[in-house]
Amino acid sequence: MSTGGYGTDGLFSDSRTLSGRQRELDAVRGLSVFLMVGAHVMNQFQPVSGGSGGGIIDFIATTVTGAFPGGANCFMMVMGMVMLFSTTATYKHFISRGLMLIVAGFGVEVIKLIPGLVNLWLTGDFVSFYPEFPQGTQDQLMVITLFWQDILIFAGMAMVFLGVMQRLKVSNIGLLAIVAVMMIANEFLVGMHTGNDAVDIFCGYFWGTTVFDDAMTTSRYPFFSWILYPVAGYVLAEFMVRTTDKRRFYRNVGLWFLIAIIPLTAAGILTGFFSFEGTPGVAYQTRIIGTLWLTCAGVLWIDLWYWIAEKAGDRVLSPLYRWSRNITWIYVLHFVVLSVMIQIVPAGLSIILCIAVFLVVFAFVDVLSELIVRKRKERRGARAC
Repeated sequence: MSTGGYGTDGLFSDSRTLSGRQRELDAVRGLSVFLMVGAHVMNQFQPVSGGSGGGIIDFIATTVTGAFPGGANCFMMVMGMVMLFSTTATYKHFISRGLMLIVAGFGVEVIKLIPGLVNLWLTGDFVSFYPEFPQGTQDQLMVITLFWQDILIFAGMAMVFLGVMQRLKVSNIGLLAIVAVMMIANEFLVGMHTGNDAVDIFCGYFWGTTVFDDAMTTSRYPFFSWILYPVAGYVLAEFMVRTTDKRRFYRNVGLWFLIAIIPLTAAGILTGFFSFEGTPGVAYQTRIIGTLWLTCAGVLWIDLWYWIAEKAGDRVLSPLYRWSRNITWIYVLHFVVLSVMIQIVPAGLSIILCIAVFLVVFAFVDVLSELIVRKRKERRGARAC
């Protein structure tokens, strides 16, 4: 039996060999929430829509922190992987958890809206959480905020989908085939709208639509184009949980996806995927080539962090592990803080000030999240006694 090289002989067991938390997945997830908070701060205080921020800010806010090398798409890939490392990995748990995430996503949007409504009541001025739509009326911006497709909503949709697929016992090949059909359908559906804003908002959760006379959108993470990320993570974890040699597994995966990304990079150059013209669409509403490229890049990013985690050790990476452990609280609390801040702090800050605000906001929600988590643990311990 082979024990080395880049083949798969002896690499997988017939039964599970890994479970529980994996250091590289915690590191990637912790870094992803750090980058997503950065993207949100950049967008609030140095708006990037229409290329208004200029090259470097557009690139940082819409591409580096938003999509690659470790933002929202990696967050979703890790979610798909963690589902199979969970000790409660049943389809019922996935479906119920997914529905809870959808409700939580809409709850986050309500949180974003409340400070603006308070400001409107006090001063008559409504500051929207979405500066990329300066042309919107107050009523339109309120609707956009309430029905914005937060990543929690997409995560919930993805988890429900994977739970249903698990219940139906769909094979990995069948699962990828279903995703391929949705991605192809997205090529024809993207941009299609009915003219009815309510219907288009709903359809926008599945493919990119526009509302209010094509002037705005609520489609941030369209299901048909984004579902590949959690599914890719889920399928990858199907093999990873059975690996007999984790180092060899990541060595093989790194090589395979490095080979795969080379022709995709060439195709991306030819199709203009890497033009970075200052539009958030390059990161969020990608087409097939872009989604495949970002998937390969995401796997390579996770692969890289396996080797980093192995060399760096737990002490060095402990902040990333903490952010991963407290990710839900960090994500929700940073929106609470930003929703209040934008009512007071004007947009148009310099890049240096944006970075400073980002670091202060993140440090604050990091500390607050840890305090909340510890307090909840203490209360549970007290009740257990």
